[in-house]
Formats: sequence, C-alpha cells, structure tokens
Amino acid sequence: MTTTTVAQGFLGNLTSDQESRLRQLWSIVLKLHNAGAQGSHEQTSLARTETAASANPNSAYTTEFAQTLQDVGIQGAELKSVRDALANTSIDELRLSLLSTAKHDHPDALMLRFLRARKWDVNKAFVMMLHALVWRIKDQHVDDKVIANSELDALKDSQNKADPQVAKAGSSFLAQMRCGKAYFHGVDRVGRPIGVVKARLHKPAEQSEEVINRYILHVIETARLLLVPPMENVTIVFDLTGFSLSNMEYAPVKFLIDCFQNNYPESLGTMLIHNAPWVFSGIWRIIKAWMDPVIVSKIHFTNSVADLEKYIAPDQIVKELKGKEQWDYEYVEPVEGENAKMADTETRDVLTAERQRIGDDLLRVTGEWIDAAKANNKQQESEVKARRADVAEDLRLNYWRLDPYVRGRNCLDRTGVIRQGGRIDFYPSPDSLTDAELAKALEVEHVERTQVKVVNV
Repeated sequence: MTTTTVAQGFLGNLTSDQESRLRQLWSIVLKLHNAGAQGSHEQTSLARTETAASANPNSAYTTEFAQTLQDVGIQGAELKSVRDALANTSIDELRLSLLSTAKHDHPDALMLRFLRARKWDVNKAFVMMLHALVWRIKDQHVDDKVIANSELDALKDSQNKADPQVAKAGSSFLAQMRCGKAYFHGVDRVGRPIGVVKARLHKPAEQSEEVINRYILHVIETARLLLVPPMENVTIVFDLTGFSLSNMEYAPVKFLIDCFQNNYPESLGTMLIHNAPWVFSGIWRIIKAWMDPVIVSKIHFTNSVADLEKYIAPDQIVKELKGKEQWDYEYVEPVEGENAKMADTETRDVLTAERQRIGDDLLRVTGEWIDAAKANNKQQESEVKARRADVAEDLRLNYWRLDPYVRGRNCLDRTGVIRQGGRIDFYPSPDSLTDAELAKALEVEHVERTQVKVVNV
C-alpha cells in the first residue's frame, strides 16, 4: 500500500511564503525573457571590462537583464557566473531548454526543485537553474545526444564495420543495458519508482567515460518519464552484493553525484546502499565528502531484506534482493521501425511550434498571476491560477504528443511499462503488450507509406 500525501514545499502543498518565492523566481525568468525580447545588447556600464557576453550579439546577458539581476541582489561572483553562463547562450536556447527540461512536468514543479535545493533562496535557485539549463544544452547536449540518440541507434552503431570506435561505443553502451546494470521496477512505500543499480556488474575498462556518462543520463532521463504526479523523485537501491575494488570507478560516481546535486536537484527521494562489504567503508568516506549534507541525509545503509522492507513493501522487492516480487530483468532488443516517427520532421516541427506557443501562453499568464498577487486581488489571482493550471496541462499533453517524434524508444517502451500519453504500468498485461506491438507495427507502416510517397513524387 502506497501513500500519496504531498509533502510541504512540493507542488500542491505550498505555504503562502513558498508560493511567494515561487512567483519571485518566475519574475526573474520573465525579466530575462523580456530583456532578451527588447534586443538591447549595449555593454553594461556595470561591467568594468568588455565580456564575452557583451561581445556576443546573441547572448541572453543584456544590459537590461544585468540591471535586473543587481536590482534583486545578485552581485559579485554570482553575477559573474550568470554572465559567463549566458555568454554563448541565447534567449531562444534558454526558452527551449526550459521547455525540454520540464518535459511532461508542471513547470512550477521544476522551479520548486531548485528552490528546495537552495533552501528557498530565490537568487541562488535562479543561478542554479540557469547553470543546469546551460549544462543541458551546451555541455551535455541531452536532447540530441542522449534522448534522441536511441538504443536502436546504439545497436546500429555496434554493427558499424567502417568505424571501430563507433562500433565499440555502441556495443559497450548496449552491454550495460543488456546486463541490467541499472533498471527500474515497482514503487516504494510512498509511491516512488524504484531503481536498482548492481555495482558488481560495472567493469571500468569496458566502456569509455563518454559512454558511461551517456548511459547515466539515459537512465536518469528514463527515470523522469516514470514520475507521475504527485511523485517527483525516485528511490535508488545500490546493490553492493559481490562488489569489490575491481568494480570501483570514481569518475562516474562523481558525475552521478553532480547530476543529482546540480542538474537534476530533488530527483532523489531515498538511496539505499545495500549489502556494502567492509572495503566500501573507505570508499564511502571519499564520496561522502563530495555530497551536499541534504543528499547524505537521504542515504541509508541496509543489510537484509528486513532493512529494505522499511522503505519498500515485500511484494515490491525483487527476488534477486530476496523479496517476494517474482520478476527478473530482461532486456528487450530494439527493432527496426520503432523510432519511425522521428523521421517525420514535419509533424515534429508542428508540435514543437505548438509547444513554444503554449510556453509563451504560460509566461503571459504567469505574469498575470504575479500582478494579481501584487495587487492582493484574491479573486483575480484565483481565476488566473485556474487558467494557468489549464495551460500547464496543455503543455503536459503536448509533450506526450511530441514524445515519439523526439525521443528514441527504450526497453520500458518496448515492454509496455511506459504507455501512450505517459501512463506507467510496471505490470503490463499480455493485452497491453499486444497494443505496444501494434503501435510499433503502425510506426513501420508509417515509414512504408512515407517511402511510397517519396517514390511517387
């Protein structure tokens, strides 16, 4: 039995002060958008020397926005970090990054993650969010190199005889999927999706840093699809059964910690380090020092199934962990045609344009919400919040229409866990699997029809 009570500070359970801080954060975002729309790129007199941002005509860091940041108290090192982050990033890129990062979530839920991570300090939350958005589009290229770069693409890469490096990267990426190094199945006692990581399966020499980082991001982005409101975070079981020093590699651990702390804040609900051998104690002292105390507080050590049952019901603990859930991980291979809709760029562009329009509507109605709250007009504020909720729902529905055109299918799609429209079913029936196979057949048919059109032109 799971509990679905919304904790305070999460969407749906905000104090008046927390809601006020949420509006303050949105206000800065709106000012960034408006300053960029004005198109003024004069060098700010507040900067002592010309910066890369002021020299770049496409930079989102404008004179107006620099003044806005100082007006709200962002100065010194924080101001410089914003300027540097925006040096080669445009307003359009930031807006697209915000929409792609939000995915199917209510945008407020995204904002609240950063506010909670920075203990409701609005300025620090904005700076953190800005860096996460730039990291996503400029550093890691999450949307095109991870989400769109599918498991089927990795399979095709692994068969590339002309380029051994490409083939190795593809095969080593898939090897991690096939062995079940990390997987998601079931929910914990409060309804969070459960991820299991089997550390003993990690062999440091068998994949490059680029491949392991791509795999980590692939797993995180997949986990985000499993979060159905009011759930906003996951439970991770790090199974250290059979772990030895030969399995340890610090770089990916550091990357994972940075992801959770800086770029996917508040995505971790609980982490259970299970069956840790004595050799892990020294490793733990090192990696604990890299973690924010808030992250450390979410980590618990378990040594038995009874320990796990404090957090996960027995029928949700897989038998591999000595639970009652008679389920084994099995990787279902990608098949040709499963990503057929990604070739339909015309429909993708239509849905993307629709998403941008909805995003603009959200910014507009958010401005109205802020104005109504400032005027202390409770009736208007209530009416605007209702309209704003409708716009956020439009954004969610748009995401799931857009999803098959921008995201490569993964194992959870193929097994029917991730269903059309974002419905999650960890126990798909045979009928639902047939539906998934039918949808795949329709995608193949779509490709064949497209090819016929090309031939007949």
